[in-house]
Amino acid sequence: MTATGNESGRIVVEDVDLVFHPPRREPVVALEGVDLTVEPGEFVCVVGASGSGKSTLLRLLDGLLKPTGGTITSGGVPVTGPSPDQAMVFQSDNLLPWSTVVDNAAYGLTLKGMRRSAARKAAMRQLELVGLAGHEKQYPRQLSGGMRQRVNIARALAVDPAVLLLDEPFAALDAQTREIMSAELLRIWSADRKTVVFVTHQIDEAVYLADRVVVLSARPGTVREIVPVPFERPRELPLKRTPQFGQIVDHIWSLIEDEVRSSLGLA
Repeated sequence: MTATGNESGRIVVEDVDLVFHPPRREPVVALEGVDLTVEPGEFVCVVGASGSGKSTLLRLLDGLLKPTGGTITSGGVPVTGPSPDQAMVFQSDNLLPWSTVVDNAAYGLTLKGMRRSAARKAAMRQLELVGLAGHEKQYPRQLSGGMRQRVNIARALAVDPAVLLLDEPFAALDAQTREIMSAELLRIWSADRKTVVFVTHQIDEAVYLADRVVVLSARPGTVREIVPVPFERPRELPLKRTPQFGQIVDHIWSLIEDEVRSSLGLA
């Protein structure tokens, strides 16, 4: 799949359903009638109660899953599987423990057939962008959790995708590191404004990062509301302590609070 012309980085999801058919069990309708358009260079976050299909939607966008109904295009081309125009960052950093930081960051490029020296050079540019210049000869075991996830992001950026898909990449980090990593991600994103779809459980994280927040309903997941975020960029962490920021967070929480309580057996 290769993006076409000015469609590069544009994602269109039209009336998408996904039904799982586990063996010897009833079918599970994970997503139903999902419609979403993400414009080139836009930063969109997806939130919802556990089981609402957030990560499932991301895997559909990456072509790791195929919809039961509806269509998904990226760059004007139907999504039929993983593509070099898109890169996925998972919760786990999945770094190769026997490889150095620079070789981990260059991994996707070497898989594409680039010579190792050229791949390392390209990877070093991304390591500089994510603030890891000087750590390129270290191994994953020598890095903190936040640093490993930055290597993971550098590896995704090194292949120069039009679309970056992130599935709760900071979920394993402590609260303070997560705050800093959110600010770092915005700094990295602002360098070339790739299209980003970011899944998170944290509403304040979503509002801080996004141009728009997509709120999914409980299973079967549908788009309950798309909430625009009006704050100008660049954004700094003190924004989170402003009344307007709190009002948007409260509004999104009000959309999913009952479903979150139900998922915890508290309804």
